[in-house]
Amino acid sequence: MSFDYEFLLRIQAPRPVVFEKLLRIEHLARWFSGWARIDPKVGGTFTFGGETCIVLPEGRGWATTIDEGEPLRRFAFTWPILGAPTRVAYDLEDDGETATRVRTRHTRVPIRESSCGTLREAWRVCLGNLKAIAEGRSDGVRPDHSPIELPEVRLATIVDAPRERVFAALTDPSQIDHWVTGGLPGGNVRLEPRPGGKLSLGWERGPDRVLEIERDRRLVLGWPSEWGDLRIAFDLETKASGTAVYLTSRGYGPGRTHDVLLDRGGWSDHLTSLRNLVESGEAGFLNPYADQVRDA
Repeated sequence: MSFDYEFLLRIQAPRPVVFEKLLRIEHLARWFSGWARIDPKVGGTFTFGGETCIVLPEGRGWATTIDEGEPLRRFAFTWPILGAPTRVAYDLEDDGETATRVRTRHTRVPIRESSCGTLREAWRVCLGNLKAIAEGRSDGVRPDHSPIELPEVRLATIVDAPRERVFAALTDPSQIDHWVTGGLPGGNVRLEPRPGGKLSLGWERGPDRVLEIERDRRLVLGWPSEWGDLRIAFDLETKASGTAVYLTSRGYGPGRTHDVLLDRGGWSDHLTSLRNLVESGEAGFLNPYADQVRDA
């Protein structure tokens, strides 16, 4: 079995600016891979690697070939993963005078997960960083392949906004609904902002109550699950460059390493969308989460 991934993302930057971020090595290292070498022409080679790829290289790096391209509009390359001839294609179109829609397809992929979590969420993290740097902002969290050594998730990012603005995005249902979906609110988020308050993120399963809340500083959510009684904490700290958001998720039962891995990837995706929402007004995804992966 193989899988096809497709993401439609709105970036608030002109098409030439976005296209450049797909091809130049100094930009690729900020959103796609740790390092890259590219001969930007059809038939040219494209090699990349490092610890922030969505799939770790099988050797020093991935050796691929550009098989299709159109200046400022399209770029596609083959990517052999575990012997499968996967293919990545980016298609760009104008969205008004100052924005761009990027359609990313990754097809015939033989796996749904890698050592950083699911490929869908790893791609969403990478594309969220593409949006940020194309819009002239900094990149954030990246896919993390480090071994799970403790039964907890620990993540941190800097949001270029005051602490009260970030806290509002964590506690206002309409804003939560935006960043937990990546930009397509479903109208199903509910939150009572008080200790013991009920909570629903619109997920089939997920955090269901507020455990602690300290205005503009801290929010702790409770999530009773089959893999543990989880406590998910968001702690905010003012920095010179904005607000540091520290996320921890603890309470996993013995032997639940795989759940920690998946949650690390999932919360990385959510933090990326939260950051884009607060800094730019939108997380950016235009197609539903459920439609972004399907059996090939």
